[in-house]
Amino acid sequence: MDISTQQFVLFIVAALLVLNVGSLIAIWWDKRRAKKDQWRIKESTLLVWALVGGCPGGIWAMRRFRHKTSKRSFIAKYVLVVLFNMALVVAVVFAAIA
Repeated sequence: MDISTQQFVLFIVAALLVLNVGSLIAIWWDKRRAKKDQWRIKESTLLVWALVGGCPGGIWAMRRFRHKTSKRSFIAKYVLVVLFNMALVVAVVFAAIA
């Protein structure tokens, strides 16, 4: 079974949509739990969402819900994860072109 370029792109777009919505929900859920002084989602879990492609949704959610925006250590880790993700995407694209 051959997959066309159009099908592949559609799959990638759908996967990124799911990952970004998942990241958004994770940050919203963590903020909600924080307000209720309940068990929280681990920072490492939020960082993994960003690493696998959910960083745009995560950034939007952090700004929208004002969650973890004042935690400099988390923001620094998040930026590093996003940069690593971007570097990985660039490497894969260049490898595919070459």
